[in-house]
Amino acid sequence: MDARKLDELINAVGELVIRNSACNAHGVIRENPELSELLAGVGQLVEQIRDRALNLRMVPIGEVFQRFPRVVRDVCAELGKRIELKVSGAETELDKSMVEKLNDPLLHIVRNAMDHGIESIEARRAAGKPEQGTLSLNAYHRSGAVVIEISDDGRGLDTERILAKAVERGLVEPDDQLAERDIHNLIFAPGFSTAEQVTDLSGRGVGMDVVRQNIEQLRGSVDIHSVRGQGCTFRIQLPLTLAIIDGFHVVVGDADFVLPLDLVVECLEFTERPGNQVINLRGQPLPYMRLAERFGIPRAAGARECLVVVQAGEQRAGIVVDRFVGEIQAVIKPLGRLLDGMRGLAGSTILGDGSVALLLDVPVLVASPVQSSL
Repeated sequence: MDARKLDELINAVGELVIRNSACNAHGVIRENPELSELLAGVGQLVEQIRDRALNLRMVPIGEVFQRFPRVVRDVCAELGKRIELKVSGAETELDKSMVEKLNDPLLHIVRNAMDHGIESIEARRAAGKPEQGTLSLNAYHRSGAVVIEISDDGRGLDTERILAKAVERGLVEPDDQLAERDIHNLIFAPGFSTAEQVTDLSGRGVGMDVVRQNIEQLRGSVDIHSVRGQGCTFRIQLPLTLAIIDGFHVVVGDADFVLPLDLVVECLEFTERPGNQVINLRGQPLPYMRLAERFGIPRAAGARECLVVVQAGEQRAGIVVDRFVGEIQAVIKPLGRLLDGMRGLAGSTILGDGSVALLLDVPVLVASPVQSSL
């Protein structure tokens, strides 16, 4: 189907979802059981049309993966390394608009893995490894999201070296106690690099910060799992679509917000805790943040608070709000020029009563309380 016509169809379906929500919110409908039942049936049909329209935009991620065999051959010839590429999950589908934007982030991670991750033939032989390294690309669906993994069996990340470079650049204090995962995430700082030699492939570190920004613009997250001497895995988690999502509506003060429903773990009552912004949730520490403080929203004194537990990738955190409203279908609209670029916001949506709610950028918000609680 022509891409322009497909986008027009998705936009029309989005308007249908908004109008259906407006009907559901109307007082006359709620007071009339017969009308409510009829509208419930219409709502089910709207949901079916939404899902089928969105499925038309789904394409296999193999369209991105198919370029990498040649990339690997060219890099091996340039670096004098032997690397085998293994691809799995190429049939995994996601929104075509996301496929187009994944090319550059994936290419940068793959080139870094081959340049800095996988050792030379001599170094691998000395370490007792096979002379041929292995680079793996894998994609699969998990909990309403798409997960892409880029793994290598190289040297892994040098935690001590990364931390020393971060201290040298003033990114962390010498006496800061960081978890290994947080040390690994320091490589996403702008211009960060521990490379001794600059190469044409990577080497300057310029680009890893852009990789994270590009993924977060797709409402995704990226995590790193590395074992020294055994290899490294970059795990990217993305929503299935950027057009219409199932959301969870919350309220803070007079402001409405929507979280992607697939990132919501649970909802709890919340009471003020003194000290650090960390609570004990069933024996596990959970960092949290208040949306009112994050966005400067005035609240009524003494108003009750609730906690939404969310998870983006491997990171879990709590978001404190005033009130839960419930699940909604959210048609994602761009932010206006006034809010465009504000970290923590990923877009907007129109509610059934015609008011505007802001879509929260959960990966960015999850990173905030984790970093502030260190």
